[in-house]
Order: sequence, then C-alpha cells, then structure tokens
Amino acid sequence: MVPPKKHKHNTNSNKFPKTKKKKKNKNKISSSVPVDNKAIDSEWWVVFLNKNSSSQGPNVPHDEEELFKHFFRLSKKTFEYICTLVREDLISRPPSGLINIEGRLLSVEKQAAIALRRLASGESQVSVGSSFGVGQSTVSQVTWRFIEAMEDRARHHLRWPDSSKMERIKSGFESSSGLPNCCGAIDATHIVMTLPAVQTSDDWCDQENNYSMFVQGVVDSEMRFLDIVTGWPGGMPVSRLLKCSGFYKLCESGARLNGNVKVLSDGEEVREYVVGGASYPLLSWLVTPYKDDEHSGSRSEFNPSLETARSAAAKAFSQLKGGWRILNKVMWRPDKRKLPSIILVCSLLHNIIIDCGDRLNPDVSLSGYHDSDYMGQICKQVNPAGITIRENLMKHLRGRKQNVAQPLAHVATS
Repeated sequence: MVPPKKHKHNTNSNKFPKTKKKKKNKNKISSSVPVDNKAIDSEWWVVFLNKNSSSQGPNVPHDEEELFKHFFRLSKKTFEYICTLVREDLISRPPSGLINIEGRLLSVEKQAAIALRRLASGESQVSVGSSFGVGQSTVSQVTWRFIEAMEDRARHHLRWPDSSKMERIKSGFESSSGLPNCCGAIDATHIVMTLPAVQTSDDWCDQENNYSMFVQGVVDSEMRFLDIVTGWPGGMPVSRLLKCSGFYKLCESGARLNGNVKVLSDGEEVREYVVGGASYPLLSWLVTPYKDDEHSGSRSEFNPSLETARSAAAKAFSQLKGGWRILNKVMWRPDKRKLPSIILVCSLLHNIIIDCGDRLNPDVSLSGYHDSDYMGQICKQVNPAGITIRENLMKHLRGRKQNVAQPLAHVATS
C-alpha cells in the first residue's frame, strides 16, 4: 500500500514550499490582557529553572549554559536564533486561550521553550505542561504552532548542497574513509507508534511486529541531513522505501549526483555517489558493501572504508533520536498526517545545531544503534554499473594502502 500523498514528506533541495495562508484567529484577545510579544522575554528561564532544577537528579550539570542544553538540547544563542525564525508566526497566530496564570499571553520565548522541551524530552504533554505551569491543551497547541512555523521558516537548513559545498563534503568523506567523490551516506530508521484498532494494517506493521513509520535520510560528512523522506509505512523493505522516494527519482534521472567525475590514480573514473548498507541495492550512484558470498579479499580491503563513511548516517540518526526523544519513544496514537512534520522539524533542529556551531551534550546520543531492535535486511539487487564503480574504488583503496606501506628507500651516507 502506498500512503496518500499528503502523508509523505520529501524535502527537495532546490524548492521551497509556499508559505501557508494564515488563518485569522477567531478568538479575539481581550484588550485588558497585556500584549507585548515583540519584547524579548528572559524571565521565563529563571522561573523554569527554579521550578525544575532540583527534580532532575544528581547528574544534572551545574554550569547554567550546560543546564540549558540539558533541558532544550541547544545553547541559549541557538535558542535565540530559533526564536527569530518563528517570532513572526507565533505573534501573528497566537493559539487561542494561551494566557498564563499572571494574565499575560505566553511570550514567544516561552512558547518556543515549551515546544522544544516536548520534542527534546518526549515526556507527556501533562508532564511538560506541569514544568512550565501550563495545561496539556496549551502544550499541544504551542507545540503544533511551533512545528508549523519551523516548517515554513527553517527549510533552508535542510537543502541539497551546491557544488562548492559538495566539494567540501567530498573532502570530508575522503579524509575520514579514503573514499573519493563520495557525496553522502544513506540510512533509514523506524519511528515506533501505537495505533487505534481502526488504523492498524499489515502495511504499518514492520518485521519486529511494531507499528512504525519509516524515515530515510542522506547525511554529509558532518552528520548534517541533506535529504529526508518520511511518511511511509514501516512494514515496507528499505529498498522499496528508497525507490518510492524523490531522492531516488532525482538520482536515476541524472538531476542529482551529476557533478564532476573523479579520475583516480590508476586512470579509472568514479562518478558522484552515496554509500549505504547491505539493505540497499548496489546502483551506479549508490555503493554498498561486498556481501558474505562475494570475494573475501575484496571485502577486507573495501568494506571497512565504506563502513566508516556509512557510519555518518547511523550516527546522525542516533543523535537525532537521542537528542529529540519524542522520536525514540513509542508514539501514543499519533496523527499520521502530523507525524511527518514532527520528524522533519526534529531534523531541521538537528541541522540548526550543527549550522550554528553548537553541539549536543555527549550523553545525549543513543548508546547503541538507532534501530537496535531491528534485524538488518539484505538487498540482492545489483546494477552492473554499480559493480564497476565499487571495483574501481576497491582498487584505489588497495593502491593507497600499498603506497603507504611501501618502505622508504635506504639512502647511503659517506
């Protein structure tokens, strides 16, 4: 079963979505309520900290900047940048009834903090609301308005790179793995959820008997997402998810991965490509490892280097699901039309942290593989052009290894 088109989120590196028409707020704000959302609110953090810092256990950081990251996954500076992105939308479209106990509208900063805490912790709306002194419905409204605003205003943080940026990505992969002309690493992960009985079907039931939604991502050498595809049922094979994606269609048509060909030291040519695991087909633009039934010498020379490059995608998903824990907990009856937006915005936040020169706390990433409960699938599809590019890369790596191992000539001295 192919999900309805509106269930899919497929980021296009060269196109921006049209800004959604803003609905007029029918619930007029009483003139007796003070409204000054253009002012920067810093008081919310002091109130939040006093309310929550003592209940977080002994491992909570003492440094205030690190404490901010503990709660919201990003620095205050990055938080302020995010507020500039969403401020206009959150001011022009304040959710109805968002008045706190002091009789004031929630500031943009407090709204952003509520949404980020919900996404970062994965805690229930009731729990998040309690930590901010607001109700469950407020958390629900604020989080969704924040997600809508981020979808509109932050898309430029998830784009397919231009040629100059791509050259830097290639250099990064070659430095770490030795693979020349590599443009990215691809992987997929499951977002596990419970569904009402009326919505359950074999399509959404994956190989581990969980109901889940798939996410496919292509990342660069710094673990930044370059392309995200989601909205598809977790019951389909990874190879089919790939072929249903816009990324596959763009690569097959030559609209993507169509940059400079690299001439290797032995004169062989290698086009642009991405690397993937054994669940993916070997294609002219997607290089996968040698399987167990293929020549052992080739595997030992090539597979470790490919795994080094491919691990960038696995680590990115571990950081994504570890940093934004709402994606790593079992979603309780999510709206399948809204879940792709949540996934996309978490991916945007992941990229914004990197783009702002920020970093996640070391203990945030998942300790194991992002899909640790899932057995790997093996795809046997092989394209002859893929065989050629993999053989050329394997020979190149072998030649490099031999050159490095070659001893220096002895120089006689008089």
